[in-house]
Amino acid sequence: MLSLTTFNANNFFLRYKFTRSYPGSRAKEDLEEAAEAGLTGFLPGVSFGHYGKDQYIVWDSQRRQLAADALKEPDGVPPDILCFQEVENIQAIRVFNQLYLNDYYPYSLLIDGYDSRNIDVGLLSRLPIGRIRTHIDDVYEVNERKKERIFSRDCLEAEIELPDGALLTLFINHLKSKLVIREEGETDKKYFKRVEDSHKRRLRQAREVCNYLTERFEGQHSQALYAVVGDFNDTALSPWVAPLLKSPYLTDIVATYRPVNDRWTHYWRSKSHVSQIDFILASKALSERIARVVEADSSRKPHIERRGLAYRQLNKAGEILPREATLVHLEKDQAPGAPSGVIENEKVDFQHARYPEVMENWKDNISDHCPVRVWF
Repeated sequence: MLSLTTFNANNFFLRYKFTRSYPGSRAKEDLEEAAEAGLTGFLPGVSFGHYGKDQYIVWDSQRRQLAADALKEPDGVPPDILCFQEVENIQAIRVFNQLYLNDYYPYSLLIDGYDSRNIDVGLLSRLPIGRIRTHIDDVYEVNERKKERIFSRDCLEAEIELPDGALLTLFINHLKSKLVIREEGETDKKYFKRVEDSHKRRLRQAREVCNYLTERFEGQHSQALYAVVGDFNDTALSPWVAPLLKSPYLTDIVATYRPVNDRWTHYWRSKSHVSQIDFILASKALSERIARVVEADSSRKPHIERRGLAYRQLNKAGEILPREATLVHLEKDQAPGAPSGVIENEKVDFQHARYPEVMENWKDNISDHCPVRVWF
């Protein structure tokens, strides 16, 4: 039995501690400067594979340790395949693997994209990574004279070689964010046009992902093992990700096994909203494998690890843990209302168990997203 997790690590940045010293320099002034930085005369990264805490700045190291703990839930073992969003570069996930997961994963993959914040999607795996394909340079024609990239954070395709000889193809995604910050003095017309444009870009991305898998597995959809995973930055009912959620080839595994009010994976702290925007959408053959595992062991239903989530609610007494959060099924700026039968503004309990470090300081959270794991 194998496991697969998707996790938005929330601004997981890695920084070198640079010095002015040349690699291997023995000059007195260079050695003194290197000593001040905690080094031994070499620029970090020259000795590849030896990542010491004195060589790198891992932003929010406490949060990363908690994330490592959360990724081991619920059975104390990290997943066999771990798909990341919002990591800076491949060194970040390699350092995370070495410092916080005891080199659990022998295989890693990340291709730098074009995101303005330098956040990318990546992969750690216990199983060999075979054929890969990136879509960072795929474009569409805006008009006859202008082209734009479809993805800034890639739709990263990776084949995983399973122990039984089968291949699992992953399409790792982080779709366009819903966040559009209003500029000072911006008119309603201009602002809402930018909001609409962001939605349309997410829709275009969702359509392209569907096109990739449709073409890739033409005539093989019933037998092929594949999954679209990641942060879609939108809810299952949104028209802007409908091509994925309504695809005849894909099944939302979380929705299959968890009730509608217990599928949420993300906490929007400023609004005290929760929603499901992280997904594992599986092919027919993969869904059947998952179903067999769940049938044999009901504890292997999809797991959403929420103990690392932050909280923040201000009142006269300071910061407190909110009693409830609002479960959002569909954002109001996307459609006039939710489909019939869906409760809007439903409240869910938000005082669930958390790690002690999070209770002591809400900033020591793993992310505003929850790791989501399935077994197959």
